[in-house]
Amino acid sequence: MTTNDELATIEIRCIPDNPFAISGVLNTKKVRFDIETKTKGATITRTPLNLVLVLDRSGSMEADDKLTFAKKAVASVLNLLHDDDVVHLVAYDTDVSIIFENARASSRQHLYPIIDEIETAGSTNMADGINVGASLLEKYVYAGFSNRMFLFSDGQANVGMKTRAELTNLVREYNNKGIITDAFGIGADFDS
Repeated sequence: MTTNDELATIEIRCIPDNPFAISGVLNTKKVRFDIETKTKGATITRTPLNLVLVLDRSGSMEADDKLTFAKKAVASVLNLLHDDDVVHLVAYDTDVSIIFENARASSRQHLYPIIDEIETAGSTNMADGINVGASLLEKYVYAGFSNRMFLFSDGQANVGMKTRAELTNLVREYNNKGIITDAFGIGADFDS
């Protein structure tokens, strides 16, 4: 039986990129939703993560400091991980590099400088980045861990699989194998 004291509260904030609008015309706004959950008097435990971060470092990520923002997002994810979580980092352009693998989140202080060294180059081979990321989750299997992949990209694939349908099917195949993928669009021109 659940009592009100055991229920979680959810706080949702909608933050527009620009709080002003022109009256009398149709306005389209970009907004960010922040969702925060809180549980009164209870400690929530989560399944440990076996997480691969897949970072687009292709030439298109140079515009508008997209790679800088993506690297900050990767560092923010590291900050949120529990010390016993396992993390891997893959970066791709035309080619794919494993930046680090099988690292405990407790070693995050040693990982930040490695992330900072990543620079833009080449074209966008998103499919191979996803494939290499998934291969790390298949290589390093931990009982009781949740296998997750976070993809950070401006979405402008131009090598290998290029269409949204092809990439969606690829992600779906890994999802069916228990590898859940979340994609984070970087830049105002994401997927253009």
